[in-house]
Amino acid sequence: MRYILIFYLVLLFSNLVCAHQTNEVFFEYIQKKKTVQVIAEFPWSIRNALIKFNHSLENSTNKKDFENTFREYINKNLILKNKNGHKLQFKEFNEIENKGHYHQNNFQIIFKGNNVFEIKNTIMFNLYPNQVNYNKVSANNKTQTFTTNKNATHFYLNEHSYTKYWCLLILTTPLIYIISRYSNKKSSIMCNKNSD
Repeated sequence: MRYILIFYLVLLFSNLVCAHQTNEVFFEYIQKKKTVQVIAEFPWSIRNALIKFNHSLENSTNKKDFENTFREYINKNLILKNKNGHKLQFKEFNEIENKGHYHQNNFQIIFKGNNVFEIKNTIMFNLYPNQVNYNKVSANNKTQTFTTNKNATHFYLNEHSYTKYWCLLILTTPLIYIISRYSNKKSSIMCNKNSD
C-alpha cells in the first residue's frame, strides 16, 4: 500500500520536475499602447542556440557577452511588423522569474510600436530541425494562437477572418445559383399547369 501511495505522489508532482521539450519555446505577445511585450519561456537549450549563433561564446564566461549575443539573436530571429510592413524596433529584454521550472529561462522582450500584423519567429531554428514555437497573441481583447516551424516561419494576424469570408462567398455563390434555377423551374412548371 505504501508503494502505491508513493507512486501516486510521484505522478501528482511529476509536472514540477518534467522539463519542457528542448525543441519547444512558448511566446505570449501582449500589445500595449506604444509597445509590444513578449513573454518567452525558453528551455535550457537556448544557451546552445546562442553558442551556435556566435561561436566565440564557447569559451566565454562573461554574462555581458551572452546578453549582447541574445540581443543580436532576437533582432535577427524575432521580427514584428506593422500593417504598413515596417519592422517594430527591438527595445530591450529583461529576465523574469521562472514559474517553478528551474530548467528554463523566462524573458520579457519589449518592442517599440503597435498594430502588429506580421510576426516572423525563427528562434532556435538554428539548433533543431524540428523546432516548434508556440505563439499566443493578445490584442484588441482578442487572443489568437499560432505555431511556427521550419515550414511556416511567420504568420499574419487577422488573416483567418478574411479567408473565412472569401470561403463563405465562394461556397454560397453556387448555392444561390442552384436555388434560383430550381425556383425558376418550379415557377415555369406552375405557369405551364395553369395555362393548360
